[in-house]
Amino acid sequence: MRVPFDADKINKLLGTDIPEEEMIRYFEKVDLKYDASSKEVIAPTFRQDLYRMADLAEEVARFYGYDNIPTTLPSGEATTGKVSEKLRVEDMAREIAEFCGFSESMTYSFESPKAFDKLLIPADDKLRQTVTITNPLGEDFSVMRTLPLNGMLTSLGTNYNRRNKDVRLYELANIYLPKSLPLTELPDERMQFTLGMYGSGDFFTMKGVIEEFFDKIGMKKKPHYNPDCAHPFLHPGRKADIVYDGTTVGYLGEVHPDVADNYKIGEKAYVAVLDMPSVGKFVTFDRKYMGLAKYPAVTRDLSMVVPKEIMVGQIEDVIAQRGGKILEGYELFDIYEGAQILAGHKSVAYSITFRANDHTLEDKEVNAVMEKILHGLRELGIELRA
Repeated sequence: MRVPFDADKINKLLGTDIPEEEMIRYFEKVDLKYDASSKEVIAPTFRQDLYRMADLAEEVARFYGYDNIPTTLPSGEATTGKVSEKLRVEDMAREIAEFCGFSESMTYSFESPKAFDKLLIPADDKLRQTVTITNPLGEDFSVMRTLPLNGMLTSLGTNYNRRNKDVRLYELANIYLPKSLPLTELPDERMQFTLGMYGSGDFFTMKGVIEEFFDKIGMKKKPHYNPDCAHPFLHPGRKADIVYDGTTVGYLGEVHPDVADNYKIGEKAYVAVLDMPSVGKFVTFDRKYMGLAKYPAVTRDLSMVVPKEIMVGQIEDVIAQRGGKILEGYELFDIYEGAQILAGHKSVAYSITFRANDHTLEDKEVNAVMEKILHGLRELGIELRA
C-alpha cells in the first residue's frame, strides 16, 4: 500500500513542528519505507490500517509522544453550524407525514422484474430499463428500482393481510434511473417522497398532505393537478400529475383496482409520489411577515352552474388571475349535483374575500373586480346560478 506523505500537512494536523527527516526515521522503526521520488510511504502488507495521510500522522504522534504535542487554540474562521437545505426539506417531509398520521417505511432498493407486471407497466415503458445487479441474491432482488411503488404497496398489502386498519405509510428513498444501457456511468439517483394509505381518508386527504408540505417549505403558489396523466397503476378517473409553476413534481391518485388485487389489498388504497430534486428547485425558507390588517374585508359569495368537465382548478385560476391586488383569498364551500341542476352540469359555490391595505374598500371597487371574474368564467361556459 502506498500512502501520500507531506510533512507540512501532518504538522498542521497535529499542531507540531517536526522535521521531515525525523518523521521518516519514525516510519523506518515500524518497517515503513519512504519513496522520495514519489513522496509516498510504502506500507507492508500486514499494515492494512495505513491507507491515508491521517494514519501516518497517527504513527508520527505515537513516536513523538502525545504529551509533547503542545496545546493550541483552533485556527480558521468560526462558522455557525446548520443543516443543509436538502436535509431540511427531508426533515420537513418526515415531520409533515408523521403529523398527518403516517409511519415511516423502509423498503429494499432492489426488487424483482416481476414488479413491473404487478404495476401494469407496459412492456415498452422506459421504467423497465433497469440497472441489473451482477451478483443478486435471487430474481426477487435482481434489479434496482425505477419507481418506489412496489415496496410501498407490498408494505400496505402486508399490513392489510395482517388485519391492520387505517394504515398510513411514508418513505424517503432513492430510485435509480440508468442514463444508458449497458451502463457506462452511474445512474441518476433521485430521492422520492412516497405516501401510501388505505382505510380512512381519500384522494383529497392525500392532496391535503401534499399541499401542507408545500406550504411548510415555502412553495406558496397554488399547485395544479393534471388528470391527463399516464400512470397505469392508478385509477383512470382518480389520478393526477402534481404540477407546480409549470413543472411536474410528482403524482397522486387511487391505486388501480387490478394493481390493488395484485398486492392483495382488499380496499381502496391511495398513493402520492414527489420527486424531491424537482421539488427542491422551488424551496425557500425565507419568510416575510405582514402586519395585521387595518381595514375590513369584503366577502362575496359566488354560486355557479358549471359544465361537469370544468374542474374547480380552472375556476380558481380565473379568480386568482382576475382578482387583482385587492383579492385576499377564496374558498370552495359547496359542490352539488342533482335533479335541480341542468343535466351535464354541477353547482359550485365559492366565498371570495377582498381587502385593501391602505383604505376601506367601496362597493364600486369590488363590483368592478367581480365583473372581471364573471367575464372570465363566462368564457368557460359558466353561468351564475339563479
